[in-house]
Amino acid sequence: MDVFIAILRILYVLIFFIAIFVVLKFEVGEESKDEREKSISNKSYGLVFPLLPLGWLGIELYDQFILQLNYDTYKLVIWFLITGLMIFHATNISILKRKY
Repeated sequence: MDVFIAILRILYVLIFFIAIFVVLKFEVGEESKDEREKSISNKSYGLVFPLLPLGWLGIELYDQFILQLNYDTYKLVIWFLITGLMIFHATNISILKRKY
């Protein structure tokens, strides 16, 4: 079971790095120059980044009222929140590029 969890962690980190590559390629590359790509970027940011304070609020409410998290678990949950939002952002960019 430990090997399976280690493989899942490595897979998640690889997906995260692919997401960073997609976002950086879109934002820094030639694709972000015209109005269409700026619209795609704004829509993706508009969907993803309001989820950061909502996710953090959910984590804080869980920590305060349901079950107190230790420091290592808290760091891990915040890491998953931030990396998950980056993966979601890259997915939104990819979907919106194909849609428009």
